[in-house]
Amino acid sequence: MILGLTGGIASGKSTVSKKLKELGSYIIDADKISREVSDSTEILKKLEENFGLQIIDSGHLDRKKLRELVFEKKEKRELLNSIMHPIIEKKIVKEIEENKKEKLIILDVPLLYETKLEYLCDKVLVVSVDEKIQIERLKVRDKIEKKMAKKIISTQMPLTEKLKKADIHIENNGNLDELLEKTKMIYTQLTM
Repeated sequence: MILGLTGGIASGKSTVSKKLKELGSYIIDADKISREVSDSTEILKKLEENFGLQIIDSGHLDRKKLRELVFEKKEKRELLNSIMHPIIEKKIVKEIEENKKEKLIILDVPLLYETKLEYLCDKVLVVSVDEKIQIERLKVRDKIEKKMAKKIISTQMPLTEKLKKADIHIENNGNLDELLEKTKMIYTQLTM
């Protein structure tokens, strides 16, 4: 079974993903694949051509600068996606194929619906969190201002839309132990 794992930024997806891995799931992490892809010379060159030298620091992608650029203008975000997503999707499909014997594959894709990758999944799990909590977590985790946190959140599909499409939902407004327990219950249900 392939379970898509998604939700808003700073919702607790990474914690859920880590717990599912610990329980025996095979994880395909789209963010990790994205980092690998963006570090390739060919992609770095394309990104530099399209976004300028300011996003390159000592031969490596300055993700913070790129993020600031793409969250300012929708066109730039769409351009970045048009460069990155086809390659990421290809790598995800290949990794699924190579690991299809696994009992439970978790496709951890923060923008699963936005990138239209849900077609690869048998079911989708959405992790949600109250926006106030989300903003605070994002400010602390990424060391950004409230305004930038809100801007990033506003570029994602609204949570209500994600929840309409979800097969499974974890609400993460509680503490870590509650989140881990909910995750364990879902894992048990999916692997029985």
